[in-house]
This record gives sequence, structure tokens and C-alpha cells, in this order.
Amino acid sequence: MKKKLALLLAMMMLFSVGCGKEETPEQSQQEIQTEFRFEECGLAYTIPDAWVEMENSNLIPAPTVSPNSEIYAKICYNYTPDENLAELNNTESEIPVEELMTPLVEMIVVKEENLETEAVKSEMALYNSVEELPAQENFHFYFMTGYASGIGHFSDGAQTTYKELETYLPELKDSIETFLPDEDSVQQSVADNGKYLTFLTNTLEGDPISTAVFYDYDMTVVNFWASYCLDEGINELDTLQAFYKDLQKKHPNVNFVQVVIDTPTEAAEKKALDAYEEADVTFIGIMPDQHLAKWIMDNLNGLPTTIFVDQDGMPRDFKIEGMQDASYYMETTETMLSTLTK
Repeated sequence: MKKKLALLLAMMMLFSVGCGKEETPEQSQQEIQTEFRFEECGLAYTIPDAWVEMENSNLIPAPTVSPNSEIYAKICYNYTPDENLAELNNTESEIPVEELMTPLVEMIVVKEENLETEAVKSEMALYNSVEELPAQENFHFYFMTGYASGIGHFSDGAQTTYKELETYLPELKDSIETFLPDEDSVQQSVADNGKYLTFLTNTLEGDPISTAVFYDYDMTVVNFWASYCLDEGINELDTLQAFYKDLQKKHPNVNFVQVVIDTPTEAAEKKALDAYEEADVTFIGIMPDQHLAKWIMDNLNGLPTTIFVDQDGMPRDFKIEGMQDASYYMETTETMLSTLTK
């Protein structure tokens, strides 16, 4: 994983509070949530009040639910001291993420048939203490503390804070309730999420970009193309740039981006950037990550293809396949835009 992408992942964790839920602005302004119940994970617990009241106690939750993986669900609370926050948010930083924050506690959920898998054993080996919580049918729950790699990379003050945070782990453990995860809702959520266009990656210029690029617009036109298309004479960058400039004037609430599907590779990136420069492209070029690459494999028949995505990242049913002129792109965009209100 590229350093920049790893840091961006860490930055996004700052806004997560568990298993896909996010803290609302109202919560962050009024009070910090301390009680959590996650039906998908089969876990409920209460954060110690002391954690909220302590200074320099930045706890960054990293929750995941992966129903088809060896580890069904995971909730890890990472600690990072105040002095590391700026570097953690610096996408140009050369410092490894693991030196900027360290796990304080991790809770995992594992199905019985996966207990002896290498993935589960490796995860448990990261901690000096692994305590089993009450099982629920074929689901097993573990509370893991004492990160084996230690905290020697932290300053003396940060180490003191980390150790004080550890003293409240028994209180956290005592608050935990386990129950049977809602597998049906998880599977449905996975199926629904697969329909969305989601990514956490970089632009051709190397800047971090995510699905959040859709949120500020009523609709985004997304064009899929590859640098190798240039070898076959498939190059409509001039057309798309003209369409984009006209779009900015007529419909500033609509954005346009292009996904270059054969990146990231050095040769493809250079080829695409050279073509962008020649066409004076000002729209964003995106390099796909694994999630976006899978969506491309599952949904596209060929290149170029253009789709229309709402502000939640959900593609509309209609696609444009093949090259078109700028007027066709504009007419179709305006038609699709009108359907959003219906």
C-alpha cells in the first residue's frame, strides 16, 4: 500500500465510531458518544468516561465487518498522542502510520469454523493478552490487549498517557455484551454496498481522493478509459475537456471525473498524464483501488464507458458506451439530471 493511501486511511478512521456508523456533527458539538451497540458485530459496550475526560487521549476507532472473511468483525481502538496528529493528517508524511498510532485494544468476532485459520492466529499474535468473551452459537468473541510491538516509539508523555488508558481496559471489558450478529442485515448491506461506486485512492497527480468527491454535487459524470486506448486511436480527451468546461458554466452542481483503469503503474500514469497535458485537461483523473477495480470488472463491457452517479455514489442505470461528441454528453447529462428529481 502506498504511504499516502495508508495515511489517508488513518485520517478517515478519525471520523468513524464503529461498524459503519459515523458521529454526526450534532454529537461532536454536544457530547461524545460513549455507549455503542452494533447489531452487525454482535457487540455492545460502553467507553470509560475517563477516556473522554483525559487529555492527550486521542483514540481512533478502526471498525470493519467482513462476513466472508476469516475474521467476521473487528473493532480496534488505536491511540495517537497530540504531537502525532498533525503528521497523521499530513498526506506527504514519510513516517509509517504504525509509528504514529498504536492499538490499545481490539475486539474480534470469529466463526467457529475459522478459529484455527492463519489469519485469526496471526491477528491474535499481535497481542500479549487474548481473553475470550461469551460465545453466541457458532460465533466467538475475543478481547485483545497488550500490543506486542510495544510503545517504545512514543514520547515519555505519550507512553504515560497510553499506560493510563490501559488501566481502564477492565472497565471496558466488564461493559461488553455479546449477542448473535445479525447476519442477514450484514449480507444485505454487503450486497447493497456493492452497487455503490466506492474508492479510497489517488488522482493521477498523486493527491488523495475518495467517494467524498461525489458528495458536493447533485450528480457526477464518470468516464472510464485506459491509457492503452491511445494505441487504438481511442482518445476523446479534447471532447471531454470541452464538455467539462461547458458543464461548469451550465451546471455547476454537476461534476465530471475520469477513471484511468490501467493505473496505477508508472508507465500508464506517465502515458495518461502526457495525454492530459497535450489536451489541456483540467478535470480529475482517478487511479482505481481494489474496490473500484472490482466494480469495473463486474459492471463494464468495454471502453470508453460513461456513467452517471448521484451524490451518494450510486450509479444510475443508464450508460454511454463508446465515444460521443460533446453535445451528446451534455444532452444526456441534462436528461439524467432531470431524472434525479423524479
